[in-house]
Amino acid sequence: MRYLFLCTSLLFFVCFDLKADKPLERDPFQPYYSVSCSEQSEQLLEQIQAWHFRGMMKQIDQHYQQIWLVSDNQWLAITDDAVPNVLFPWHVQSLLNDKIIWQADLPDYCHQTLSWTMPINE
Repeated sequence: MRYLFLCTSLLFFVCFDLKADKPLERDPFQPYYSVSCSEQSEQLLEQIQAWHFRGMMKQIDQHYQQIWLVSDNQWLAITDDAVPNVLFPWHVQSLLNDKIIWQADLPDYCHQTLSWTMPINE
């Protein structure tokens, strides 16, 4: 019994010691910069530029509107500026007569936002 306890204790100590000596791969309190800001900008612009305006519906009193977009035979409806997750982090900044201005926030360490104008009259 004593021998079993000694072996178990030694095994526990060795396992704990190995994990305690292992350095942190990433400090959880420091931001992780795996993708550059310019690379993220390119990816986000590709994401939004894949979609094309196909139509809009508004009520006369202007309290309801729906925008229809299409990309590779996939239709997307945006109702009252509630943008579906497929377009995250893009949101409608403004809707004008001839264009939709989209905006996306980059991560905090980039200190910038992206804007892209989608023409309505193609």
